[in-house]
Amino acid sequence: MSEAKVRERPSGVSQSATTSLKRSAGATHTGYRREQNEDAFWGDEAQGIWVVADGLGGHHAGEIASQTVVEEIQRSSATDRHYEQALRRAHALLIGDENTTTAMGTTAVVVAEDGGYFHIYWVGDSRAYLWTPPSPTQNDPLHVNGTLKQLTVDHSYVQMLVDSGAINQEEAANHPNRHVITRCIGGSSNPTLEIDRASFSWEKGQKLLLCSDGLSNEVSEAEICQVLASNADNQRASELLIAAALDAGGRDNVTVQVISSPDKAAPTSENLNSRTPPKETESRHLFSSKGTLFAKVATIAIIFSLSVYAAWQLLNG
Repeated sequence: MSEAKVRERPSGVSQSATTSLKRSAGATHTGYRREQNEDAFWGDEAQGIWVVADGLGGHHAGEIASQTVVEEIQRSSATDRHYEQALRRAHALLIGDENTTTAMGTTAVVVAEDGGYFHIYWVGDSRAYLWTPPSPTQNDPLHVNGTLKQLTVDHSYVQMLVDSGAINQEEAANHPNRHVITRCIGGSSNPTLEIDRASFSWEKGQKLLLCSDGLSNEVSEAEICQVLASNADNQRASELLIAAALDAGGRDNVTVQVISSPDKAAPTSENLNSRTPPKETESRHLFSSKGTLFAKVATIAIIFSLSVYAAWQLLNG
């Protein structure tokens, strides 16, 4: 694969996703300390598929790697919709490129929608977050802007330290090796690619945030919540998240996509949890009623029999 196969796109300029998208939008920026943007993103609402890729390797290598992932996801969305296989094809292309001696690699996070559900596939430290708006009845000052939950687990050296208990999340956020990843697409001669997957159900009012580490390393979850809660327009929210990362220093390329839940999503979890307990099944309810009636009839019969027996004893006494 050569650089000529990569579509040209402006570097250092925040870009919007396809203008026809209504539920989702995205933006990317080179940042203040990188010479070019090695991130890539793409989304197709009609197909229910979104991807963010963060290229590694420097110069044009990272850009080629991230764009390769996007192109393979695009190809899969138009044919078989087997997105894990699309990531494996991208991996094979990158490790098999004979036109360059530079190791090209990329992280990626992919979301594929399936009705009221969505599936996430990821490699590396590009992340997917789920934002849930605050409940109208909720009176919690800590969650006035809703809640943000990280759905992916980083494939990184720092995450390994967290998992082992060597450091906590606060220490991980400022660890000097937090950029070191343990898994990527391409970047090695290993033909095997391990992909993590998770599936979730949509709830009404929720939003998914896909991002490269240029956002997650610079902007706090509290600030992300505030932006998502204050901006119903996903394009505006995307641009404000980019701006927040730049205000924090813009030390890396930064890319985001914001996706709203579909109209057919289920009610929020608070509503689901507040539903009245299910009624007994009809057969069980009828059995219970018949049992009670039987007990009453039996009791009356016993009393009547005893009364008759007592009267008979008196007459024959």
